[in-house]
Amino acid sequence: MTAYAGVEDLKLALHKQRATPEEEVVMQRCLDAAAAEIDAFLDRVDPLPDPAPAEVTETNISRAVEWFKASDAAYGMVGFQDIGVLKAPVDGFNRHAADIGHLKQQWGVA
Repeated sequence: MTAYAGVEDLKLALHKQRATPEEEVVMQRCLDAAAAEIDAFLDRVDPLPDPAPAEVTETNISRAVEWFKASDAAYGMVGFQDIGVLKAPVDGFNRHAADIGHLKQQWGVA
């Protein structure tokens, strides 16, 4: 399994011009975790084209941002000096699924 975006893409999304080597390892891990969620949701018989569709790449980056910032969300809250405290999203991957659902190939029967 390979992430659909790179560490440089994630750095841009996080507005980080520089990152330590340790942070880059964590960023790659977040991208890989997000890609695993994408692959599990899509449940494809055929692999995605290479390069992956833009919506998959963007979903990989967006979800990796959430993974990376998760440690900052103590008690489910993220503080912002200018706007107050925001509640962290609790639906996990579900809101990203809408962006890539048209690429899903298999739908389980309950």
